Amino acid sequence: MEALGLLAPMIVTVTLILMIGAVILLKPLSKQGAALLEQMLKDRREGRAENDLEHITSSIASISERMRLLEERQSFTESLIEATPESRGRIPEHVELASREE
Repeated sequence: MEALGLLAPMIVTVTLILMIGAVILLKPLSKQGAALLEQMLKDRREGRAENDLEHITSSIASISERMRLLEERQSFTESLIEATPESRGRIPEHVELASREE
């Protein structure tokens, strides 16, 4: 019974030390998290999310244009590969060439 009487104060002491340590370690992290949330709220109020949406939309349009050019080039290459030996030097009639604006 006496060992049980000594065990309870040790558990309370260890728990208290762990809680104090957790507060010391987690306080800076919670401050940074709060600052991040405040900045996100401020950005949302200022409309930066809309600017991000415009940037994403323009990126998708650019990617779409590049995909169109790749499809055109692939179609041209496939038509050259499938061409008969007599017509290898000519551009097939059904293939449209893109004008380069670069």
